[in-house]
Amino acid sequence: MTKIETAKLLAVLAAAFPRFDVDDLKVRVWHEMLGDLDYVTANIAAKKLILENTFAPSIAEVRKAVMEILNPDGMTAAEAWGEVERAVRTYGYYRETEALESMSPSVAKVVKYIGWQNICLNEEPGVVRGQFLKMYTQVAEREQKELLLPADLRQGIQRLASRMELKVIAGGGES
Repeated sequence: MTKIETAKLLAVLAAAFPRFDVDDLKVRVWHEMLGDLDYVTANIAAKKLILENTFAPSIAEVRKAVMEILNPDGMTAAEAWGEVERAVRTYGYYRETEALESMSPSVAKVVKYIGWQNICLNEEPGVVRGQFLKMYTQVAEREQKELLLPADLRQGIQRLASRMELKVIAGGGES
């Protein structure tokens, strides 16, 4: 989205919410935080928020609405567990690699955390199901938050985390 398109988006919000003032600083900040989004999608998200809310949306609410428009079929934790159950029935204990490949990335990540063999051999399926549901919800929420970040900000955080990890590793042996 260009800076002019960001200004148009803010003008629409200002027309819908009389107390929502637009100035040059607001246009710059909103453009910095939303500039990576497609204008048409952001405009649809803003209109959706206008219809749903009595107060002007924040940048975070606009980004979240855009992500909901772009990813309408988010998997629930129960649906994710269904993937695991199908994989257990189809592939069993010995075909872990094939089972993991049959799952969506988020589901496979949680299954790896718990352990494929632990899931297959567990004598209390209700317990492992509860653990999976809780972990999947946490992983999905983290991934959703990461998706909400602009790409350049996400990359900056990853670079910073890499440097921090290197410093920890480098300094870890010194006492």
